[in-house]
Amino acid sequence: MPTHADHPYPLIPTPSSAKFQDPTLGKADLFTSLASDMALVHNLIIRSINSIALQAPHITPPDMLPFCRYILTFYSFLHIHHTSEEDSFFPAVEKMAGEKGVMDVNVEQHKVFEKGVEELRGYVEGVLAGREEWNGGKVVGLVEGFGGSLVKHLGEEIATLERLRRFGEGRMEGVVKLAEKEAERSMVQMGLAGIVWAMGHIDKEYEGGMWASWPPAPGPVKFLTENLLWRLYPGLVKFAACDSHGKMKTLYAVPERES
Repeated sequence: MPTHADHPYPLIPTPSSAKFQDPTLGKADLFTSLASDMALVHNLIIRSINSIALQAPHITPPDMLPFCRYILTFYSFLHIHHTSEEDSFFPAVEKMAGEKGVMDVNVEQHKVFEKGVEELRGYVEGVLAGREEWNGGKVVGLVEGFGGSLVKHLGEEIATLERLRRFGEGRMEGVVKLAEKEAERSMVQMGLAGIVWAMGHIDKEYEGGMWASWPPAPGPVKFLTENLLWRLYPGLVKFAACDSHGKMKTLYAVPERES
């Protein structure tokens, strides 16, 4: 049975999908859009840690170094994402809302799993530098050390963003554009490898395919990414959750007998 990166950590349902399925939850608005976009970004992170946890025990010597670089690309994305939130996005949201500290709970949650994530980074960098012996079981243990608190935070932040609705659309009308600008800036920081990594964790069939066009990008850009950039990083994308067209694929380093 094929193994996909949809476990052990659960993906986050988007508010847009929930309201589409159950209109009694209320009408979709800009806060629904903001929270849903963030849920999709957070799901990239969850698919990646699932991919790491499921594949780490089965990594063979030829794949050890590229898998370590795959883990460090995940780390870079997570670090840049949370640094951008703390330095730019959250302060701008608080200013827009006119309520200082409205995003503090999310910043505090970052601190809960930060040490564990840094321990994973340090170990993997040690393997790449020859200071540490590769041990897939240790990687799984490190991920388990922070995975639960990280995924809990990623889900609860979606609820925090939806609660911004209490400030009204008039005051918060620019928040979606603000989030989009921060996302663009973060991807520039990640570089081409980061763009390809992100693409390798976007499931265009998620929630019945309602996000098949996410993230929005011109057709030529998507074509070049899928058909050119993808080929530039074979050692990175082989461990990814999805193929170049956004379809969940059987994980590379998991025996077929596992499910």
